[in-house]
Formats: sequence, C-alpha cells, structure tokens
Amino acid sequence: MQLQQAQRQQVKLRIGLSGPSGFGKTYSALLLAKGITNDYTKIAVIDTENGSASLYSHLGRYNTITLQAPFSPEKYIAAIEICEKAKMEVIIIDSITHEWTGAGGCLEIHDQLGGKLGSCN
Repeated sequence: MQLQQAQRQQVKLRIGLSGPSGFGKTYSALLLAKGITNDYTKIAVIDTENGSASLYSHLGRYNTITLQAPFSPEKYIAAIEICEKAKMEVIIIDSITHEWTGAGGCLEIHDQLGGKLGSCN
C-alpha cells in the first residue's frame, strides 16, 4: 500500500441510472450521452425493451441494437463489441436487468447449473 499524489487520467465514464418504469431513464441517458459526445450519431443504445429506445428518435440520429431472449452475458458482450467496432463513443444499455433476471440471464444459468440464488424482485 502506498500513498501517492492523484493524477488526472483519461478514463471512460460508467454511469448507472435507476428508477421505476416510466421515470425517464432512457430519455435522460440519451440527453447525457448527447452532452458527452455532442453528436447523436456516436451514440448506441443496446435495447432489451422491445424497441422502446426508438421512441426518442426525434432527438437525433442515434443507433440501436435490439436484444431478445435469451439475455445471456455473452449476448450483451457481443452487442458491446459491435458498438466498439463501429466506434460508438457512448453505449447505453437499456436495460441490464434482463441479463440478471431475464430469460437466459444469470439467475437462470445459475439454476441450470444446480445452484439457487434469490432474485431482487
């Protein structure tokens, strides 16, 4: 363990937005992303909400990838890699909940392996 002087480094932001359905998380995420990039074409939304991210297409020309069940971690990783290869500057995952509790998500995978985990719901 060593005490050292803080130095500013270029790091990628990781921001989590949470709230009940209908509270404006997707809309707010898109506005934040626009503030970060100043260009909607550099924003991608990984959408697990049946295409609901496209409801805000009036804001600008952002990109979407629609994920459907099974919501395995590997599927999320593949979607993120597509966004990275396309040089997206901001990736919005809407929603990560499905990866945990959705069909094919972590809880289901764990149960199939013989384990039991409780859900937050």
